[in-house]
Amino acid sequence: MREGFVPALGTPLDEEGNLLTESFRKQIDDQINAGAVGLLCMGSMGTQAFLRGSVYPQVARAAVEAAAGRVPVFVGAMDTSIARAKERMAAIEDLDIAGFVFTAPYYSPVSRDKMVNFFKAVAAATAHKVLLYDLPSVTQAKITYDMVLELIRSVPNLAGIKSADTQMFRKLKLNPEVPEDFIMVYSGLDTFDIAYKWGINHCLDGMLSCTPHNTEKLFKAMAAGDYDTAAVCLDHIVALRDFFVAHDLWPSFTAAMNLLGYEGLYGPDYVTPIRESYIAEIRNEMVRIGEPVKNS
Repeated sequence: MREGFVPALGTPLDEEGNLLTESFRKQIDDQINAGAVGLLCMGSMGTQAFLRGSVYPQVARAAVEAAAGRVPVFVGAMDTSIARAKERMAAIEDLDIAGFVFTAPYYSPVSRDKMVNFFKAVAAATAHKVLLYDLPSVTQAKITYDMVLELIRSVPNLAGIKSADTQMFRKLKLNPEVPEDFIMVYSGLDTFDIAYKWGINHCLDGMLSCTPHNTEKLFKAMAAGDYDTAAVCLDHIVALRDFFVAHDLWPSFTAAMNLLGYEGLYGPDYVTPIRESYIAEIRNEMVRIGEPVKNS
């Protein structure tokens, strides 16, 4: 995979929880046109944990078809048990994907040994590559450096990890035991530019899906060594993220995606609808940072 950004795609749904395919395809086209080097379909920002079982394979197939081989597509298959995760993978095992992405089981805290058991079992159940997804704020369990090394030694189809743990990435990069093609995708949005300078040049976050203009400028600037411009673009993305968090993340993200022309709902079905007055505030913030919102 080329160096650059991998957006965690939002999953557009109607009020009954059905996939809005054309909206999804438009989002994917815009991300690829902005320079995305890969796509994460149904990550945490893609609400994979909240989708109906029948919708899950539809989203994965739509992503692969829309990408049309232009960039690799990674698919989240996170779940609360080995059996449930295997069921998800089996539903799309025939697809041409770059790999399945797994967090630790997330319903309740799990020990190190239980996490290793889970990762080994799900990896053994697929012919595809598998990537680890370190998300302790949600799963209540941290993927550690020693755990990654154990899995590298024992899981032949382990292809990489997504994490915001810079210390772990540093150790992995310096360890000759780690394969050169082991993918390390950095998810610490606030320090993308610093990580890029360190050679951690695959970056992923859900905010990239609703800031295509700033994301394209950010990664072009970093590739050219223009870190002053990069810092401004990253500050814009982080500011919009903080704007969302200060209110309500899911309906704010939905409003931003709608303003970019991607119809649908982008959050759990129990989310409280957003106030119309707040949508105007989001529009103003997106205009301020230069994102191309719709005119109406």
